[in-house]
Amino acid sequence: MNQFPLNIASSHPPDSLWAEEERCVETTWATELSSKREALWPLLSDTSSLNEQLGLPEMNFVERDGNLYGSFGRGLLRQEWVEVPWEWEAAKWLVAERRYSKGPALAVRVRYLLDDHKGGTKLTVRVSWIARYWWSRPVLRYINRWLRAQYERVLRELDDLTGNPIQERLPPESRSDVRVDQNRLRSAIKELTEGEVSSADVDRLANFIRTGSDQQLFRIRPKQLGFEWGMELEDLLLLLLRATRAGLLRLSWDLMCPHCQGVRKESRSLGDLREFGRCDVCNIDFAASGLESIEVTFRVLSEVRVVSEVFYCSAEPAKKPHILLQHRLEPGESYETELGLAPGRYRLRRAVGEGARVSFEIGKAQGGEESLVWNTTDLSLASPRSLAPKAKFVLRNPETQSVPVVLEKVVEDPAALRPHELFNFQQFRDLFSEESITSGLKLEVGHQTLLFTDIVGSTRLYADLGDTRAFNFVHSHFVSLQKIVGAKRGAVVKTIGDAMMAAFQRPEDAFAAAIEIQEKFVGGDDEPLRVRAALHRGICLAVRLESNIDYFGQAVNYAAKMQSVAGAGEIALSNEFHAQPGIAEHLRASGLEVEEVNFPSVYRNGNETSTVMVASLPRQKLLLTKPPDQKRIEI
Repeated sequence: MNQFPLNIASSHPPDSLWAEEERCVETTWATELSSKREALWPLLSDTSSLNEQLGLPEMNFVERDGNLYGSFGRGLLRQEWVEVPWEWEAAKWLVAERRYSKGPALAVRVRYLLDDHKGGTKLTVRVSWIARYWWSRPVLRYINRWLRAQYERVLRELDDLTGNPIQERLPPESRSDVRVDQNRLRSAIKELTEGEVSSADVDRLANFIRTGSDQQLFRIRPKQLGFEWGMELEDLLLLLLRATRAGLLRLSWDLMCPHCQGVRKESRSLGDLREFGRCDVCNIDFAASGLESIEVTFRVLSEVRVVSEVFYCSAEPAKKPHILLQHRLEPGESYETELGLAPGRYRLRRAVGEGARVSFEIGKAQGGEESLVWNTTDLSLASPRSLAPKAKFVLRNPETQSVPVVLEKVVEDPAALRPHELFNFQQFRDLFSEESITSGLKLEVGHQTLLFTDIVGSTRLYADLGDTRAFNFVHSHFVSLQKIVGAKRGAVVKTIGDAMMAAFQRPEDAFAAAIEIQEKFVGGDDEPLRVRAALHRGICLAVRLESNIDYFGQAVNYAAKMQSVAGAGEIALSNEFHAQPGIAEHLRASGLEVEEVNFPSVYRNGNETSTVMVASLPRQKLLLTKPPDQKRIEI
């Protein structure tokens, strides 16, 4: 049976408020539900949506000095409070508390306890108030009776929802006081329908702006919206980017805290980003250049429609789905639990500030240590460790002050659109060529698939055809390259002389682009140019170069160097590229003949020669560079 932590009745900061029994108004009830705890948890923990269904009023929240302050109502009905940091263990229990500075109560605490019961769940709800005045007690008793009745209704609806996977949760209704600038909207629709997006998609977006709720429109996440609309990400991005150019939306480069994953700063321009960010809630400074530090979202322009962030609760667990346990350990407290974690990487750490932490991994197969004992002062645990899926966790606080701790899953947010996904989208570079990174800032963009091409024999070409005619062929060749790369869902990063560098999200798209490029430039009378190419995959940084977004790093240097082993009509593939899923199958399906050559390179340990595999099409070759194992390349 699940249990609340021993100190769950304590408050933050600790005081004697909850010991005043004569002021306490409390009610507890249990509801038996047919759904499993794990299925109910996402709905129960989204307390903002839950409170809206309960019929509670819309609330306002503002963050100051690392604390979250809430309010609602006017005049005598005005209530103001500070949110005490929530505590929870996913699918087991949750505790939320508020301390009021204005209103009929001094404090309220709501607790959920979920237990397995007859194949479903028994949910125990406890609502506790501390009355401010003597006359507050009957008012709070009435509120508790009303809350219980509303909970019973809503819980049954949630139970039905989890039991019927086809049924969908209805989206929030739009406010009745919505005002949309119809003239600006009609003008933008006309501009969009004259572009390269479908009129049906334009109408859908326009209707979304007209009728969508503030919750849906406040922060538009393209991947999430694409899933809800059933649209390919590339098609939706084109629609949103063109709508931004048409004056309906704006781009937002959101700086995210790596701990709580909250938005710490919204920048309208990529150039406004700085090297470091700050989260007062978590009391940490962090690098803004990290791979997962920035999320790209869209906002509706206030000139078109004023959209506000709507709250019915602060809903901490729903906003932090990566955090499975958040609990304040009191001095000398020990907390034990068995979480039953899915395979993946996890981390135990202090919730506030830097300090003790331990990383561990849950494997897909059985095995690993059966328990982990972690002290809030322990900095010496080997990391990462391998634990069994049902390992027992013992968390201890030997300090003289309370310490909030969290257990989180270290995982990329699948709904987040990262900067490099826009950088590798040709239409973004075409439409927003003025966007550039702050000078000196280097953004991590992770592993990128790079394609280099270069004209073979350009000097001879100019000598044979003359400057004007040869230039026209070269210019036309770059136009063709950009069309091919864009059609294969890549982006041209830059051109240098007769060479081009492009980047792709998917290696298979880069492979297809390279093949199409070689099939086009065959050296005939109509197209006298022939090119060589190289494909590589490696870690890159995004930097500013002459007001453009450029990629930099060892992977870029290596990919450029690889072209030296390719001749006209040939493509060099690095071992890292060839190892990507599906590439070997594409290679075999192409009917290429394979041979080996040598590829001289400069490595950290001196000059060495690597083995190169060469695969040939009827009129072109595919070269596979294969650097020695365990060697880091320096070019």
